[in-house]
Amino acid sequence: MREGGGVQVAMALSPGVSADECEAFAAVFEHLDGADLVGVGAHLGTVGGPGGGHRVEALFEDVQHPDVVLVPGGLGCARAAADPVLLGWIRAVAPRSDWLVASSTGTVIVAAAGLLGQQPAATHWLAGDLLVAHGSSASSERIVEIDNIITCEGWITAMHVALLVTLRLAGPDGVAQVRERLAAASAPPRATSRWTQWRDRNRPTGPNRPRNRQLEAPEIIAFDPLTTRRA
Repeated sequence: MREGGGVQVAMALSPGVSADECEAFAAVFEHLDGADLVGVGAHLGTVGGPGGGHRVEALFEDVQHPDVVLVPGGLGCARAAADPVLLGWIRAVAPRSDWLVASSTGTVIVAAAGLLGQQPAATHWLAGDLLVAHGSSASSERIVEIDNIITCEGWITAMHVALLVTLRLAGPDGVAQVRERLAAASAPPRATSRWTQWRDRNRPTGPNRPRNRQLEAPEIIAFDPLTTRRA
């Protein structure tokens, strides 16, 4: 926690990142008092990915001491895992952060940065071979915690892990507050977050993409039990 209780949460964005996974993380951290969620990337503006574009609000070099680092997955994980700028940033900020969270194929990026070693990671089932190529492997668990690095299989578990990190940062009261606000936001009239409002304004034209109702609270936020493991 920063002086005064503020928390900077940096979400690493690269081409191909999944909108659903970004939304799962954002749904929690945009409702946590004192949390400043910022999209971080190599270039300011929009990066494309499944489900719509995403906004990079700050450059990697401008975010050097985040409290929490989020690495969502997506279709571009193999390309991102070969990006020296992205990998260099993750290597630099991970030791300074309280928590680094990778979901789905985002675990491949963390493995490519050398942060997993030979430890297995919870991940998307399609990412197993890519993890092996970087010295790691796919765990059968939905959530794996090793020191300050948490990996998860993605989508709904990304929201669960965001709540787990909230518990570590703000305690049970912080989790209760986030859950109450998520429940209120999912009830009509729905109060959308800053992230969701921007995403909806910048969604590519074409047939409307149905909202992923699994990301609405409180039904899917089964906070307990969570399966975690420390090295």
